[in-house]
This record gives sequence, C-alpha cells and structure tokens, in this order.
Amino acid sequence: MKYAFLLALAPMTMGSDYSEDDIAQNLAALKVTGQLPICKTGEFLTYQSGSLICAVPAGNGISGLTRCEGQLLTNTGGGGEFKTLSCTPKGGASIANADITRVTTLKNNVDTLNTTVNNLNTASPSRGYYIGLSATTPASGMFQVAGSDTGIASGSALCKTATRPKAHVCSAYEIYASVAAGKDMSTLTNVNAWIYNASWNKVSGTSPADPDKSVAENCGGFTYSSADIQWRGTVASYTSLATGGMGLRFNIVACGTSAKAACCD
Repeated sequence: MKYAFLLALAPMTMGSDYSEDDIAQNLAALKVTGQLPICKTGEFLTYQSGSLICAVPAGNGISGLTRCEGQLLTNTGGGGEFKTLSCTPKGGASIANADITRVTTLKNNVDTLNTTVNNLNTASPSRGYYIGLSATTPASGMFQVAGSDTGIASGSALCKTATRPKAHVCSAYEIYASVAAGKDMSTLTNVNAWIYNASWNKVSGTSPADPDKSVAENCGGFTYSSADIQWRGTVASYTSLATGGMGLRFNIVACGTSAKAACCD
C-alpha cells in the first residue's frame, strides 16, 4: 500500500499532466505485482498509461536540473521564480542590492524589537513592593536631596541604589500589596516610616490649606516641614494590632517628624 500511495503521487511530483481526479483513480486501481523496474541514473519510477516505467520526468518549466558535485543547486532565473536551476560554486552566487537592503532592514527591525522587549523585562512594574528603609533619615517630611528636586524626586533619591535605580518612596497601596504578596516586612515591624498617601482626607479638628487637593496627608508631596497651614504626613508600620495579630497601621503625623522612608521597587 505504501508503494501504491507513493506511486500514485509520482505523476504530480514528476511533472505529469495528471489531474487530482486522475491521481485518486490511479490510487484506487493501482496494484503492484511482480518486480519493480530498475531505473538508470537520471530516470525515475513513473506511473504512465496504467503501468510503471522508468522515465526522465518532464521539466514542468524548470530547466538545468542536474546533480551538483561540490556545488550548490541555485536559482539563476529572474523574477523570483524557480525556473532555471544550475550548479553554482559555493560562495559564488550574488545577491541583488535590493535583497541585501531588505535583509538589513529586517535585521534592524528585529534588533529594535529585541531591545524593546529587553527594556520591558528590566523596567519596574507600575506597582512596586517593599524592599526596606532608606539609608538616611530625613529631618522632616520635607525631602531634600542634593541634585534632585525637593519633594517626591528627592524621596526617590533616598531609596535608589546602584542595583535598584528605580526605587522610590512607597505608596500606601504598595505597602498593602507587599503584605498581601507575603513580602519581607521585618524592617518595617514596629517602625514608623514615611509613605506617600493621597486619601483626600483631613485630620479631625484641623483646617488645612487645599484640603481637597491631596496634599494635606503627604506634607504637600514631601515639600513642607512646618505647621502653619496644618498639612500632615503619613507613616506606616507593620505591627501588632488590638486583635493580637500582625497588620498594617497608618498614622498621620506632623510634617516636622523625623523618620526614614519606606522604599519600594
């Protein structure tokens, strides 16, 4: 049956004019009995006129088909069609300038895509996780680091290191996400550390400036350290709660408070 299948397809692969219906009929009727013909070099076993014979197949428009010794079978025809095949010395074929330009462009596109993917892999996610406390302790809720703008940018400078260039002061939501994800919170245990909080709220009994602008609970984005406009800041601690379990506690403190910053990355 294997012979029948292969031989029924021979007319198509060898360039015969048989249709698909002819091949199907031949496959159904073909029975191999006796010994198969032994073909000479350059001949192929072909099914023609109801029998198997050795024949040189029609070229089907392809010329120059030959056996290459130590050379490469190469398309030397024009227009991208494999109509003329000939033997070419290895390394002797030429490539059109348009094809070289096309290949170069594709390579450059792949390199650009590879760079983009690598940048995505190394970039910090929009939500960071707690990594520890800042190495230095700001004197107040107004962060000032030389070379950085006062406020949030200086807060990031407090947290950044050579190995963590994207570290920054944690937000209240990042601190929550860190605990929820099971991150190590040991350095925040029973310690108050500055975090960024925007709750559009105010301490009871106070009348802060711009109470609805999300600056009254983060010392004006870490740019304020006194008390005249009644802004406050937020610190976080991982501590024992009244229930006896460990949990997060967020405290509102004066902007003149000295504390380290909670850092996330």
